[in-house]
Amino acid sequence: MDVQADEAGLRPDPSATAVVEPVTDSQGRLFNDAAPTYADTDKIPAVEVHRRGSRPGSSRLLRVLVVIVALAVLAAGAALGLVKAGVIDKSGTNNPPAAQAPQHHGTAPTKAPLVTQVSTGAGTATYRVDIAAYAVTVITTTGRSWVSIGAAGQRPAFAGILDPNSSQKELLLGPATVDVGAGGTTVTVTSGRRSQTLTPSSAPFSYQFILKN
Repeated sequence: MDVQADEAGLRPDPSATAVVEPVTDSQGRLFNDAAPTYADTDKIPAVEVHRRGSRPGSSRLLRVLVVIVALAVLAAGAALGLVKAGVIDKSGTNNPPAAQAPQHHGTAPTKAPLVTQVSTGAGTATYRVDIAAYAVTVITTTGRSWVSIGAAGQRPAFAGILDPNSSQKELLLGPATVDVGAGGTTVTVTSGRRSQTLTPSSAPFSYQFILKN
């Protein structure tokens, strides 16, 4: 009795009915029969992937632009070199520079001496000065010498004894008198870049300087 009861409990109840509603939404289906399957071919579908970035045409255009810019820089450098060399002038014309007219250099006139001897005598000499303003420098050598420098007819600007190897310079305007008392003494007259040195022929000696008429 117990075995039959157990078998009866295991048999399906004919009175019980199961109703399964058809699923129309794809989210509720375990397997989608409408979707393609690749179980028969065992192949993975090829999917085209589009990468972001420059396309081959853009890269080629960029290289062409770089080459054009480089050529323009080289052309500008070459033009600048030609301008500096004088082949091309700054106005843009390619005319060669005009030949300079030949210049004739004449002989420069010889400048007149600063002082010119007018007369000489025993222990004295007179010289004409080419310019009104000038300087007189008296230079001693191995011995002492009495020296007097000043405008003619006026008190000397300097009067005294110079030591050996020394000098005395005075600026003069117009006629002047210079006296030296020992041999070996020189008198130098200077005006601008012109200079002339006189050496007394005896001692003492007196120089008279007058202006050119």
